[in-house]
Amino acid sequence: MKIFILSCGVFEPELNIILKEIKDEKIFNQDIEVKYLPFGLHTNLDKLKYEITNNLDNIQSDKVILLYGSKCHYMFYEFLKNYPNLITFEDSNCIDLIIGNKKNNDEKDIYITPGWILKFDELNKFMKAVDMYDIRQQYGRYDNVIIGDTKSCKLTDEMIFDLFEKIQVPIEIQNIDINNFKNKIINSINKAINS
Repeated sequence: MKIFILSCGVFEPELNIILKEIKDEKIFNQDIEVKYLPFGLHTNLDKLKYEITNNLDNIQSDKVILLYGSKCHYMFYEFLKNYPNLITFEDSNCIDLIIGNKKNNDEKDIYITPGWILKFDELNKFMKAVDMYDIRQQYGRYDNVIIGDTKSCKLTDEMIFDLFEKIQVPIEIQNIDINNFKNKIINSINKAINS
């Protein structure tokens, strides 16, 4: 059986580690292929729909795992219903998928993951951020940016300072166990195999 994961690029740091661990631990013997779409497509819903459906129409695989949150597009369930070989997630977005219930509910805090930091400029390109003032305005309503550090890449002081320079919002780091996300990926692969 061939399994394909079509994923938002924000998951790349964690998913690469998880899939290597799954292979090393011999949890599955299926072929698993991955394609990452650009991070930030969710800021243009027409483009997100086009990229996902265009890729799904061209993927030759027994099952496809769509690694996006259920609320990344308000019509996901409508335009995805014609793909019976698709496995999706109930979690609403990348933050819920990776960080889960480890975050507080303070609306003045925004959580991000290492993928956000690595692909921050890619995100702003899709948001059509004009300049630094535009970027700062996007994040200015928050009191804190909390990075859910999954240890999937080394977050250097330089990376944190660079992000702060761009958004001008205090940054905190919270350690997050990558196994929460790993279990969700394993469950989705199991579902693909057994459905």
